[in-house]
Amino acid sequence: MRNRPRHALVAGIGAAVVIAGSVLLPNAAAERRPEAAARVEAPVPELDWSACGAQQCAEAQVPLDYDEPDGDTVKLAMTKFPATGSGEKTGTLFLNLGGPGAKAVGDPTFALSVRSLGPEVRAKFDIVGIDPRGVGGSAPATCPPAPGREPVAKPATMIPETPDEVKAQLAYDDYLRASCDETAGPILDHMSMADVARDMDLVRQAVGDEQLTYYGISYGSLLGQTYAALFPDRVRALAIDGVLDPVASTTGRPGDDRPVGVRMGRPEAMEQALATLLAHCDKAGILRCPLAGQAMMRWQRVHDSLAERPLELGPMTIDGRSFRGLYTVNAFQVDHMGGYPLPTIELLAAATKLIEVLRFGPGDPAAGQTRLKVPGRSAIDLSAPRSVLEERLAGLLAEIRKAAAERVPTPAPAAEDVSAGLAGMFGALCTDSVNPADPNAWVQAAKDTEARAPRFGPLMVWVFSPCAGWPGSSADAYRGPFDTRLTTPPLIIGNARDAATPIGGGEAARDLLPGSRLITLDAWGHTALGKSGCVTKHVESYLIKQQLPGGDQHCKTDYTLFGLPG
Repeated sequence: MRNRPRHALVAGIGAAVVIAGSVLLPNAAAERRPEAAARVEAPVPELDWSACGAQQCAEAQVPLDYDEPDGDTVKLAMTKFPATGSGEKTGTLFLNLGGPGAKAVGDPTFALSVRSLGPEVRAKFDIVGIDPRGVGGSAPATCPPAPGREPVAKPATMIPETPDEVKAQLAYDDYLRASCDETAGPILDHMSMADVARDMDLVRQAVGDEQLTYYGISYGSLLGQTYAALFPDRVRALAIDGVLDPVASTTGRPGDDRPVGVRMGRPEAMEQALATLLAHCDKAGILRCPLAGQAMMRWQRVHDSLAERPLELGPMTIDGRSFRGLYTVNAFQVDHMGGYPLPTIELLAAATKLIEVLRFGPGDPAAGQTRLKVPGRSAIDLSAPRSVLEERLAGLLAEIRKAAAERVPTPAPAAEDVSAGLAGMFGALCTDSVNPADPNAWVQAAKDTEARAPRFGPLMVWVFSPCAGWPGSSADAYRGPFDTRLTTPPLIIGNARDAATPIGGGEAARDLLPGSRLITLDAWGHTALGKSGCVTKHVESYLIKQQLPGGDQHCKTDYTLFGLPG
């Protein structure tokens, strides 16, 4: 029995569009283009900004269901960093950090991203962030246990491998979906990026901007592309960074019915990122990279050793799956994120070297590795007692985990929340994307990806497995087309070796969006914001003056990796 209202599927895709205080509802004849549809009214919220710390905060009342704009409402929490310049400001810049499920209000990562936009942008724009509906202070979606159901424990491993582990994962996914279906409430049916885009357009009107200026990061790039498709005449400037292929992220291309994480190309991207990174390490040499000299073989040997015999570090246990799925992936994700000088990739290399020493000995002293240099930290004597090496290793691994917890947008778990706080992520991603409903299709997808991406393929399948039969309604989701022509074409930014949002997503978006330009940063890690003065210069020209570069551009980072440029 569901305890939230269900709504009939609107003909076409069910997308709604707010234009000058009104909502456009699509129909089948509109060929999924909203501008051809009928109009109903939706009120523009009134905003009352007040101080909250060093920023300002406000709340906006918006329709829960844009098919019923005069019905129930939800309250959106938002924050504003006022323009720092003394002259006339250009307007409001809306910033979204993706996730999906990233907060804005009171989140230190959001404040870091605001600073990383550069002084010129901060001087000319009020920068506004909205907690997306279902997240943070905006009607957060939680999934308390379903009444009367036997609780199912969350699996200890993030990458099920044995038949029993797969069975346990599928059972937990079932329990999570059932709990969300029965206890999450009405918000679960209204969490698509199309709904978030409609909210953003109402807030745009509320702040008095005639058109939207936007910077979207990671999943926020899909929000930007969705907004552009729904409101093509409402876009002043649209910059997207760490870009998702909008087709792969929603429907997939004809004949591609694989789970969404596989369609995005993430398994292959992570494999490529690791391979190119370790080749870069070999190029840097042993004095700069502790794994140099067959670095891939050495990383793999450490992984295989941990898979065969986990390493106990006090309360911490490191096995093969956590080494690759937790520490390696997180190190690639947060390295120098937002311009913060935290070299997690180099910390991972140092940690891998310490495990190698603990398992196989320090090697030949003549090779020049008697001391391990760690960026920003004291060197480690590799002949030190085992207890000292274990203590330093535990510290490096804890630093990677802490950095990921602080910088990767993940909603905090609510009390007794079966989804462990991730309903905000699944509520959007599973609603926006078409996925196999049969859990066995996910089992097969994990096997298929393992054949071509053995280290990371299954992880990129199972992390999204709750989407198999997700209970939230997709009636209001927008799933294309995305080939939108804008008066000022978008600026697209991506890292050449971003494993979370592969550069292929940026290339696909560029090919879809007429006149757009792609800036490729020669870097590893996720997103380009704050990592390159070259990128910042292009972003400033675009957001402030609406000036695109003459063609696609390549940029270098402001830092080196193992002492070498990317």
